[in-house]
Amino acid sequence: MEKIIYTPPPDKSITIRALILSSISEKKIKIKNWLISEDTLNTIKTLKKLGSKIKTQKNIISVKGFGKYGAKKAAINVGESALLLRLLLPMLIHQKYSYKITGQKTILRRSFKDTVTALKKMGAEIIHNNYKLPFKVKPSILKPLNFESKSAQTKSALLIASLYSGKIIINDKYRTRDHTERLLNYFGLKIKKNQNMLWLENFKIKPKDIQIPNDISQASAFITLAILSGKEIIVKNCGINPTRIGFLNSLKKMGVKIKYKNKKILSAEPVADIAVKPTKEIKPITIKDITSLIDEVMLLSLVAAKADGITRISNAKSLSNKESDRLKEIYNILKKLGVKVNLYGGELTIKGPSEFKNINFIDTKGDHRIAMIAGIIKKIINPKLKIKNPNCVKKTYPYFWKDLTRYV
Repeated sequence: MEKIIYTPPPDKSITIRALILSSISEKKIKIKNWLISEDTLNTIKTLKKLGSKIKTQKNIISVKGFGKYGAKKAAINVGESALLLRLLLPMLIHQKYSYKITGQKTILRRSFKDTVTALKKMGAEIIHNNYKLPFKVKPSILKPLNFESKSAQTKSALLIASLYSGKIIINDKYRTRDHTERLLNYFGLKIKKNQNMLWLENFKIKPKDIQIPNDISQASAFITLAILSGKEIIVKNCGINPTRIGFLNSLKKMGVKIKYKNKKILSAEPVADIAVKPTKEIKPITIKDITSLIDEVMLLSLVAAKADGITRISNAKSLSNKESDRLKEIYNILKKLGVKVNLYGGELTIKGPSEFKNINFIDTKGDHRIAMIAGIIKKIINPKLKIKNPNCVKKTYPYFWKDLTRYV
């Protein structure tokens, strides 16, 4: 069996978190193995406007932050990064200036009701357009409250808010990704947990140099392609954070063999080489919680189309508030491929096994996840497939198309 040896790009979400938290600090630190993409470069541009001194090299960023209250007055454009927006909000609220925050393209369709509502309940003055951009943020003093969070990004915003307001108790019963908690802990802050509840015990950042792991979400596209092509793949030095490997755990249930080798910890994040061996008999599964595979549901749906039976993916409505309506788009793509698929409410039902039909065109809707799906389809079904706006992947994975040719 042919074997692919693949190294994914660095993790975008951890890169952005590291940049934000480093800027809130006043100590000079280095961020190693950072992702160079449109979203991260815009994050750096934004933080420089606010007063961070940032020097970039190929593999290392040097950051000298402006501190908790030292941000300059600036016009803020978060580009298409929802994470950047959510992490900036609690910090900007506590500065002495008002800020207008805009964005572009896909982010303009998205609602940020969860984050805005939580911050406003604590006393934040945020003027918004039905919870959509543009925002105007005015200086505010937040009072700590208790919240239940269904979103890792909202949870991260509340954790950053607690650096200013004091103890905010967060109910994380959905076990959303915990990169912010790990990074805060790595930076010397104590996070207390009691069952589903978590909160910060101290509020002073003591940062140190950070090593960013490689991105499991980006790697998942190549794992999917390898499985559908009947090839083994080894993914090198990849993050295997337990809150991010729902895709891999689901593949195991479907009969795919997965092993973790060379395990280690990099800056509080677990990392390993991931060995994936496909199976000829893919089993259908039922998924009731997409929290740990929210970025990979579309990819898993492609694999499920080859399973012998019915796969059900429930409670997936949150996918409709991404760069595109991903739930609707994966349904449309599967339909075009000739898959027996049904979408009702937030549940996707896929009946296999299916032989994929040839399709000639995919509109990415400016969504990098759809572009990756299109790349897989182009490889395994139709090399002449026409893709509208394929370069939207530059937001998160600038050399995706090059790697698609290089590795597979």
